[in-house]
Amino acid sequence: MTETKTLDIVWQSQERVPRLISGNDALMIYNSLPEQARVGLRYDNATKTMVGSTPIAVANLDSVAQRYGARTPNLRDLSRPEIMRIARGKHYIDARNLVARSRQDSDWSKNNPFLKTIYELAEEKLGRIKEPFMIEGFSFVPNLGDKKSYRLTFVAEPDFNVVQDERLDGEHNGKMFSEVDELGIPKFYSKGNRTWFARKTGLSGLCLGGDMGIGSGGDDLVGSDGNGRVVFLK
Repeated sequence: MTETKTLDIVWQSQERVPRLISGNDALMIYNSLPEQARVGLRYDNATKTMVGSTPIAVANLDSVAQRYGARTPNLRDLSRPEIMRIARGKHYIDARNLVARSRQDSDWSKNNPFLKTIYELAEEKLGRIKEPFMIEGFSFVPNLGDKKSYRLTFVAEPDFNVVQDERLDGEHNGKMFSEVDELGIPKFYSKGNRTWFARKTGLSGLCLGGDMGIGSGGDDLVGSDGNGRVVFLK
């Protein structure tokens, strides 16, 4: 029988237990990321906390979390009360998903090598692809020869998945919602209390903001600030 390892970080006591990367194992988790996937993040020694968050880091850390019976959040998790409590008024939290809205990213050319691979993999899985679509089940490995992008190569994991849904379209930018479906995609409602933010083209992550809105309008996949936090769910 395989023994499940445990992580020495400070778990909260809810049914789905989420936790920021803080505690005696936080440095180990931070160091598990290759240098290219740590861009935008830092480790604060005084509080034993990993500070910052990017979609690339969250995607790569999912495999680390799984070794300890945990996982990083997907889009659906960004609307769970226990995750929203952590973010409210303090942090933004990234999902391990990405959204593709066009084959070329005219705003951020660093995304174009990723988009080429993502479209090839999506078409291999589903055939004809209709934008926009959301993906899950991927990671990034160092590629030091890549001078034009993030020095990372996009890699599909065995659970790579593609979801096509027009609600992910940038045309819905600024619409309101209060509820999401089983995938975490908003059910738009003019009197909702949360806001959906999305760009019209390119490649973007998905994140929960401190105002409880969900943002998919960023282009730089390693852009982070001190309010970002990576969450593990157990």
